Amino acid sequence: MSSRQQDMFENPVARARELKARRRYEEAQKVLQAALARDPGDMRAQASLADLYYRTRRYRQAMTLAGAILSRDPDEPRALVVMGNVLLQRKKPKEALEYFRLALSVAETDYLWLRAARCHLELKQPEEAREALAKAESFDAGGRELFRLQAKAASALDDPEAESRAFRHAARAAPEDPEGFSAWLLPMLSDLPPRKAIHQSQKLREVKGQELNPYLLLFEAKSFLQKRDHPGALKLLLLLLDSDPPAEILKEAQALKTKAERG
Repeated sequence: MSSRQQDMFENPVARARELKARRRYEEAQKVLQAALARDPGDMRAQASLADLYYRTRRYRQAMTLAGAILSRDPDEPRALVVMGNVLLQRKKPKEALEYFRLALSVAETDYLWLRAARCHLELKQPEEAREALAKAESFDAGGRELFRLQAKAASALDDPEAESRAFRHAARAAPEDPEGFSAWLLPMLSDLPPRKAIHQSQKLREVKGQELNPYLLLFEAKSFLQKRDHPGALKLLLLLLDSDPPAEILKEAQALKTKAERG
């Protein structure tokens, strides 16, 4: 048995973390509840359970448990993060930011700086968001959330060069297969207004192997229709239909083609 496997077997919080990462939430809850039955005062297990409640959208339970933990230890970082995450989910970025700041005062992580950046963006504070993102990047963070927030901050600051740079970095980190490539990048494109989204998607299709990416072509066609540019949408849809797209793309493209032809 490897040391990691040994730790998972002996450490219920580590086991629960692994199960949560694999979205096996019911199993993770059983592991944590068993740990708390043995030791009701285990705050690490309690915080992990509060996080589980957050991940499964049981927000009231998450806040109640996290609040109980913080009443005993106001600096418990996991409980602070849960409170921040729930408040952010409930569209209360100002209150959420305070909890993330408290957690950052205990221990800085790229995840917390990314959470802070998201709060700043929702508060219409793109300069502050960019500062938080620079802090996150200093941890060698390079995940999709970093690139997405960088693009959003750049768009809010009307900085097309920085926006395009975030998309280039995301494209380099994305899977190479067309479906994986688009799944990685479509959330970023969806944050943009149609005109900007079309431009960035076209640039992404300049990447080798993505020239006829059916998912990006479909996205662009939909964006043209949002702009009521039916000829532009029809041109892309004809290109898409000629490229032998997957069945689920084909059906939707045919329906959009009819809509575009009707004007």
